[in-house]
Amino acid sequence: MSTVVLDAALRSAVFVALWAVLNRGEVDSWQLGAPTVLLALLVSFAVLPTRRWSFHPLGVLRFALYFLQKSLVSSIDVASRVMRPQMPLKPGMVEYTLRLPPGIGRVIMSNVTSLLPGTLGADLRGDVLVVNALDVDAAVEDELRQLEERIADMVGASLAPAASEGRGGA
Repeated sequence: MSTVVLDAALRSAVFVALWAVLNRGEVDSWQLGAPTVLLALLVSFAVLPTRRWSFHPLGVLRFALYFLQKSLVSSIDVASRVMRPQMPLKPGMVEYTLRLPPGIGRVIMSNVTSLLPGTLGADLRGDVLVVNALDVDAAVEDELRQLEERIADMVGASLAPAASEGRGGA
């Protein structure tokens, strides 16, 4: 299957799923939805070049399980913080230096960070992901490092060494 056909199929699947979610699966919405999905597909090809998708099936499965587990644990943590009167929160911004190479992995990293309770990917500036965290005293950077490793496994990317690695303790 050619790269263009596969890319078009994946993009179409994303736009169809998005339309279905936004319209709660209403069958009647597809009179407008089908042309909208087609227009979105055409615009996406005009704006974004065709790319070769390199997701690794086992990596995707491991990432999905990791994401579900993290979502559940984080949701319980955020709910328990909100339910306590003293609300042990220390919100703030965390700057995380990405080791993922530029591309789809960084986009996924930024978006998934926003889906996990307690964090919001606020900005992506070059190699730095700025995250708004509910509690900056929590192990936010460790969580982001684990997330980045899972995404790298999923997309088959090699991670650059961390800034602290290779300095030789200087």
